[in-house]
Amino acid sequence: MTDPTSETRSSSPPINAQSDLVVGICTFNNEDTIERTLKSINSLTDSIFVVDSGSTDGTVSCCQSYSAQVVTRPWPGYAAQKQFILDECREVNWILLLDSDESLTPELQKSIRKVVTENDPRYVGWELNRKVWFLGQYLQHTFQPEWRLRLVRGGSAHISSIGGKSQGTAQVHETVAVQGKVGKLVGDLRHDSWRDLADMCRRNIHYAQLNADAGASGGSLAHVLVSPPAAFFKQLILKQGWRDGWRGIIAAGGFSSATLLKHLFIAQRRHLNIKTDHTEEMPDSGK
Repeated sequence: MTDPTSETRSSSPPINAQSDLVVGICTFNNEDTIERTLKSINSLTDSIFVVDSGSTDGTVSCCQSYSAQVVTRPWPGYAAQKQFILDECREVNWILLLDSDESLTPELQKSIRKVVTENDPRYVGWELNRKVWFLGQYLQHTFQPEWRLRLVRGGSAHISSIGGKSQGTAQVHETVAVQGKVGKLVGDLRHDSWRDLADMCRRNIHYAQLNADAGASGGSLAHVLVSPPAAFFKQLILKQGWRDGWRGIIAAGGFSSATLLKHLFIAQRRHLNIKTDHTEEMPDSGK
């Protein structure tokens, strides 16, 4: 395994510890989405901290064109890479964690600017509602609401893995955790999660394999039979994804197929003792 502590830094100025707000982003071959991310934060701060995992496209040059400090660091897993950002920026007032396929709507920019300026000492963090942009439109119902804790006080937060190993690269899902009062911001965090249905299916396979290799639970016959239709029903009916039209139906179906794939790969590992022959790498977009 590559030593995750070995990194190289760009010639951009280091993060200013007196900054009111630093935006931290993990990247890897994200030239299709990263500029939208950078444009959406450009008016909020001049302190942008990018941790790149060896991009071979125009991602790094795009980040540098926005005066971001870029650190090249081998990929240790989602949780470890984001924890690195929190550790490096712990002296600043506020840290905004974004994925490379996420961007702020104008309303959310305004909300973030307000809370950073007011700096209310009662709050240690703020949640943002992430909304998927899929096939040319927002999904107004499918996956909604999706509150994510992303704006945190420097030195107050840590990353916890969900459903994966505590060490190594098999950390599939992660969450930001703080102790203290957390508020909710007005406005949406746009998530360009999938380019199209084919991209969704490719990513579903990728994450299903990682879940199985990370030792996630499941994989029984009951899981295979019940969980996929339950996932489809939840998004299409309970979340009212049908109101998003065919985009919602396709997204709900893709979510159902992801659930099925996850349990099939887990079943392959648990019952047949066959592990997936692949190496974990950060997909060429955020999660």
